[in-house]
Amino acid sequence: MKHWILYCKTLLAICVFIPLQASAYNVSPSIVTLYSIGSASSTFFRIDNRGPKPTAVEFQILEHSKDIHGKPIKGEDAGDDFVIYPSQVVLMPGDETSVQVLWIGDSHLERERAYTFLAREVAIPKDASEQVGNESGMRLDITVLMNYEGRVYVTPPGTKPNLVLEAVNQNPVVESPSMIEVIVANHGSAHKSLINISLIFEPLDANGTVLKDKTISLASSEVPAMRAHLLAGSKRRLLIPRPAGLPLGKFNLLLSE
Repeated sequence: MKHWILYCKTLLAICVFIPLQASAYNVSPSIVTLYSIGSASSTFFRIDNRGPKPTAVEFQILEHSKDIHGKPIKGEDAGDDFVIYPSQVVLMPGDETSVQVLWIGDSHLERERAYTFLAREVAIPKDASEQVGNESGMRLDITVLMNYEGRVYVTPPGTKPNLVLEAVNQNPVVESPSMIEVIVANHGSAHKSLINISLIFEPLDANGTVLKDKTISLASSEVPAMRAHLLAGSKRRLLIPRPAGLPLGKFNLLLSE
C-alpha cells in the first residue's frame, strides 16, 4: 500500500509540472467564393502565427455537404479539382503567409459546389535535448493541435438560390403531435444563407380567410436547424414546437426575408 501511495504522489507531482502548449495560428477569411472559369477561379487564404513557438500547418480541400437535419457530412478529398500552393507551411512566431487555392475542375458546372478548406496543424519533432528530462525529475510536453475549417464555394456564372417550402406537416409520425414538420428546399443553383429568413404563420378561419391579427413570425434564431446555409439542390427538415398563440387548425406558412 505504501508503494502505491508513493507512486500516486510521484505521478501527481509530474502532472503538476506538465506544460500545456496551445498553438495560436489563424486562418482568414472563413468563406470565399470562386468562379468556375476565368481569373476569379483563384483566391488566397491568409495564415499567421501569433504563438510563441513555430507552427507547422498542412492544407486540404474536402467536399462539403449537410444532411437533411443540417449536420455536416464528412466529405471526400477533392484535391484533384484544386491546386493548393504551398500545401504545407512552417511559421515562426510572428510570421504571416498566403496560401493560394486554384480551381482546376470542370469549368461548366450546372450549379454551385461547396467545399471545406481544412488547415490542420501537425506536430514538429523536438530535439533530443528538449525531450530528455533533467536529473531532478521528468518533463512532459503536451501540445494542443488545432484545426481550422473555411468554406469554399465554386460558382458557375448566372447562379442564384431558390428557396421553397416543399412540405408542411402538423402531425409528424414519430415526433410529438405538438411539433410542426417543415421541409425547406433550395431548388436554385447557388447556396442560400438562412440567418435572415423568417417563418410566417398565417392562421385560417373556417372559411379559409387569413386571421391577420393572429399572424406569428419566427426568426431563424428561434427555429432549430434553421441556421447557416442551405446548399444548392439540398433540403432542410425543421421540427418546430407549435408557436404559442397559434390557433389550432389550418394555417398558411410563408418564407420571409
